[in-house]
Amino acid sequence: MKKIARGVGFGIAVQFLMEGDLLASGGGGGFSGEVVWQMVAFGLLLFLLVKMLRKPLSAYLTKRRQEIGSALEQASQKEAEARKLFQDWEGKIESLSREIQDLHEIIRREGEEERRRIVDRAREEAEKVQRQAQVIAEQEVKKARLALKKEMVNLSVELAERLLKEVIQPQDQERLVREYIGKMREIR
Repeated sequence: MKKIARGVGFGIAVQFLMEGDLLASGGGGGFSGEVVWQMVAFGLLLFLLVKMLRKPLSAYLTKRRQEIGSALEQASQKEAEARKLFQDWEGKIESLSREIQDLHEIIRREGEEERRRIVDRAREEAEKVQRQAQVIAEQEVKKARLALKKEMVNLSVELAERLLKEVIQPQDQERLVREYIGKMREIR
C-alpha cells in the first residue's frame, strides 16, 4: 500500500514539475489557475480513491495471497502424496517382481523334483518288470527241464523195456517178480 501512495505522490510531483516548464514556454498567457484546480481535483480524486479502495484492495490482495499460499501448500501436499504413492507402487512392483522370481524358482524346483520322481518311478518299474521277466524265465526253464527229465525218463523206461524184453526170458521175468514181491514183504 505504501508503494501505491509513493507512486501517487511521485506522479503529482512530476505533474508540478512539468507544469512549470509548460508555463514558462512561450505560448501561454501566464499562470492559469485552472491547471492548479485540475491538479488539486486530481490529487483529491487520487486521495479519495486510495482512501476508499485501500481496505477492499488490501483485503483482496491479502485474500489472494492467502489463496495462492493455500494453493501452493495444497499442491505441495499433493506432490508429496503423489511421490509417496509412486514410492508405494514402486515398492509393490519390486515386491511383485521378487515374488514372480520366487514363484519361477519354486516352479522350476518342483518341475525338477517331479521329473526326478517320474524317472525314479520308471526306473523302479523297469527293474520290477525285469525281475518279473527273470522269474518267469527261470520258471519256464524249470518247466522245460522237468519236461525234458520226464521225457528222458519216459524214453529211458521205454528203452529199458525194449532191452529187457529182448534180453530177459519168461522164466527170468518170473524170478524177478518173486524177488520183488519178497523185498516188498520185507519192507512192510
